Amino acid sequence: MMFKLTEIDEMLSDLGDHADFATIAKKESDLGVQHFQYDVLTGSTAYFGENGYIVERRTNGLNTSVAREEDAATVEKVATSYVAGKLSLADAVKQLAAAGCQAWTANLKRQIIDFSGDEGKIMAAIKY
Repeated sequence: MMFKLTEIDEMLSDLGDHADFATIAKKESDLGVQHFQYDVLTGSTAYFGENGYIVERRTNGLNTSVAREEDAATVEKVATSYVAGKLSLADAVKQLAAAGCQAWTANLKRQIIDFSGDEGKIMAAIKY
């Protein structure tokens, strides 16, 4: 199934800033997204579908400098709040960047999000 960035944008807009991640993941999965990776520094997202299909958003305007000091406990706390829908994406990005989180990858089939720091080191893995 081929999806377009406009479909993802429309779905996210319809859900609003504080939708829980399970709801977002279900809707993205219904569009054909299998996993995605968000880069904090650039504010970009790469969405992956089947057979190597990929759609990329170059930036969402939330690009944020990432702290050098990593704080895995804070990343886990913030990530848990974000996944539960208690934080907007903008608030989560700021707090995760301040704790040294550089990216997160959501595997929609396994229902897990890995939040990583420098060189891809996993700082927290949150199931949803």
